Amino acid sequence: MHINQMINEFSGTRTNEIRGIFASISILQNRLQTIFDHNNEMLTLKQFMLLTMIKHSNADTTFTHLGKLLGSSRQNIKKLATSLEKKGFITINQETGNKRNTALVVTEKANKYGDMIAELHTDKLNSIFGDYTQEEIHLFYKLITKLYDGVEREESNLE
Repeated sequence: MHINQMINEFSGTRTNEIRGIFASISILQNRLQTIFDHNNEMLTLKQFMLLTMIKHSNADTTFTHLGKLLGSSRQNIKKLATSLEKKGFITINQETGNKRNTALVVTEKANKYGDMIAELHTDKLNSIFGDYTQEEIHLFYKLITKLYDGVEREESNLE
C-alpha cells in the first residue's frame, strides 16, 4: 500500500478520517525520526528533543517531569539522559539522600552544538513545511495544540 492509497481509503467519514490522522501521526513520527537521525551523527532525534526540553525548562528538569513533557517513561528519559551525559551534553546532578530528585543541566558543549545544528534543523523544517502558507502554518499550529488537549484528557483518565 502506498501512503496516498492509505490517505484515500481513510477519507470520507469523520471516524475514518480520525483514524487516518492517528495513523499518519505515527507514520510521520517514524519518518521524521529517520530523516533527522540520518542528518545528525552525534544525537538521535529523541536525544536532541530531550536536550531541547532540558535547555528550555526553567527549573524542573527531573526525569519524571521531562518524561511527562516528552510522553515517555521516567526510565526511558533516564536512559536518554545517561547517553547525553556520556557524550558530554548534560550533567546529571542527584540530590544527596534523594536519588529520585535529579537535575539535568546543559553543558557548554551542548550550547555550541545547538548553535551548530540550528541552521541544519531550520533548513530541514523549512523544506518539510515549504508547501504551507503562513496562514496554514498558523492553523496547523492551533490544531496541533488542540490535539494536546484531547491527549491530556485521555492521559488524566489513565491516572
